[in-house]
Amino acid sequence: MIVELEDHAARERIRTDLGTSFLVEASAGTGKTTEIVNRIVAVLASGADVSRIVVVTFTNKAAGELKLRLRGALENARAEAKDATSKKSLEHALAHLEEARMSTIHSFCNDLLAERPVEARVDPSFKMVPEAEAQQLYKRAFQAWLEERMKRPTADLRRILRRTAYDGSITESLRHGGWSLVEWRDYATPWASQEFNRAAAIEETLVAVHRLASLLRLKATDTLAYSLRSVIALSDHVQRTETVRERDLDELEGRLVVMAGDRDLRNPRRGRGPQFAGDVTRDDVLNVLRELCVVLDDFRAMADSDLAPRIQRELFDSLRAYEAMKAQLGVLDFDDLLIRARAMIRDNPRVRAELQERFTHIFVDEFQDTSSLQAELLLLLTADDPTVSNWKDVRPAPGKLFVVGDPKQSIYRFRRADIRVYDAIKHQLEQRGVPSLHLKTSFRSVPSVQRFVNGAFAPVMTGAAVHQPDYVPLMPSRAEVKDQPPVVVIAAPKPYGGNDDIAKSAIRNSLPDATVAFIQWLIDKSGWTVEENGKRVKIESHHICLLFRKYTESYAGDLTRPYVSALEARDIPHVVVGGRSLHGREEVETLRAALAAIEYPDDDLSLYATLRGSLFAFADTDLFAYQRSHRLDYTRIPDVVEPRFAEIREAMSFLRSLHRGRNARPVADTLTRLIEHTRSFANFVFRP
Repeated sequence: MIVELEDHAARERIRTDLGTSFLVEASAGTGKTTEIVNRIVAVLASGADVSRIVVVTFTNKAAGELKLRLRGALENARAEAKDATSKKSLEHALAHLEEARMSTIHSFCNDLLAERPVEARVDPSFKMVPEAEAQQLYKRAFQAWLEERMKRPTADLRRILRRTAYDGSITESLRHGGWSLVEWRDYATPWASQEFNRAAAIEETLVAVHRLASLLRLKATDTLAYSLRSVIALSDHVQRTETVRERDLDELEGRLVVMAGDRDLRNPRRGRGPQFAGDVTRDDVLNVLRELCVVLDDFRAMADSDLAPRIQRELFDSLRAYEAMKAQLGVLDFDDLLIRARAMIRDNPRVRAELQERFTHIFVDEFQDTSSLQAELLLLLTADDPTVSNWKDVRPAPGKLFVVGDPKQSIYRFRRADIRVYDAIKHQLEQRGVPSLHLKTSFRSVPSVQRFVNGAFAPVMTGAAVHQPDYVPLMPSRAEVKDQPPVVVIAAPKPYGGNDDIAKSAIRNSLPDATVAFIQWLIDKSGWTVEENGKRVKIESHHICLLFRKYTESYAGDLTRPYVSALEARDIPHVVVGGRSLHGREEVETLRAALAAIEYPDDDLSLYATLRGSLFAFADTDLFAYQRSHRLDYTRIPDVVEPRFAEIREAMSFLRSLHRGRNARPVADTLTRLIEHTRSFANFVFRP
């Protein structure tokens, strides 16, 4: 082991400098969770009340795991404590650990709103609805709004409804757009619009359309002209309709926007020969086409930029309908928890001061995934001056704030994670006296792998690019393992296809067995070891993980299944997580067919599959004979049957009993009764 860690000083400050707030940047594998736990233990040992600390994590699972680790660390610290005061503080923390607020930011806000519903202006008995239910509520609100608005549609609404959506439903696209506004409703400023002369822009674009169409008409039967027939069709339509009625700008805008996204326009079939028609070459036609594409792109960008702010203003009414529906039902969605809690803390000085006094320490994990809304709420709680209501002016109280993050992992854009927000908050905190620490020592891999990673990322992650973090190189925590390579590349044993050329299909088919054979060698013969709990131990199956870029391919099916079969063939214990082969397994198909037969008595095929399959295993000849004599229908079972059909009749009676009781018991109970009655446990186990 390396005795002195490169970042020892930073780790020591985390554990001992409790009077200073910190922002810690830590790469994956550097022990950031351990340092959070160490910091919390030190804070509690110093006398802080465990019920007055807040620990914000990214998921509920992470919060649960952190609490378990904290309990273990507190017990170890109590056993090693020599100071009576510290020991007493740790014992109190252990006794009251469940009072600590260790949760996601949404759960924390939910608790704050439940405590102060009047100040937060929410229903005291509010319920939080999951995102799927919230979307259904908005769908109802949107539908009601749209139906009402369609009675007297505005010019902007008529204009958007003349557009063609990629999925064929412009109202669905409108609803998706409205839901996006719901998710970002705390940014309610109307979008800016620019001057746009729509009629002139349409005229300019149509000139380019007519110009290309006139060339294509010279030889309309040519392959190139045929692949661009949409241009001729639009030109003909415009020339024909303008002789009988006034130009419909909404219609033309919609058709031009659709044409701008036409793939055939970007990559037409060129046809043969250099000449197109007469003196016009194919290159002449393609040059005019490229000019049209530029004009179309400019038109679509200007038209969309002009229409978007107008539709935003229209959709704001659907947001108000959604808010009214939630208020009527007394429910809040996920974003409401943050928005209402933030507003209560920001706008109510008394509540803000009380919460600032109550919560003495705030720890934030995965800070790179924190949105500006979450950061505003948390920073307001850490302010050293309770009169400050603007979060950008907050100076955290000494030692009250401790945040850990890795800017390189700021990837959850759907959760509003944004490296620009992270950088801005980091700069703001540094300006307010919160220093940044860096954890560089990685405990997750050997030095040679770390050198490879550093060499790959350091030249490209320089921070010079816009909104990109600097790369912090990983430092070693242990020595290399002798006589054991850190990386092994497994060659495909049969990479050649039918024509003696390297083929992806051949590689894909040969790798599962080769990979699993190597795994078996690792476990049984290699003698290699891995580090576990600080000791070198022999490699076992639970030390090995097979990762896949994806689970399925359209032409190859389930990519994990061949590996599972190879592991089963070699008797290597394994667990499949996330594979797509479950429904392709014989036992699952058997049970699905049986459930279908139990649910639907008239599903003859499922009933036959159940009786013929491995649950009952009746022969085709017996089933055919029973069908001819009595009919395979468990709702009409004869009282008396021939001796050869007695077992079939018994099976049918059993399925009928399951059918009659299926709605009075859980599905799992029905399955259990089916498996126990047929004694299929052993049957499934011993089948390949």
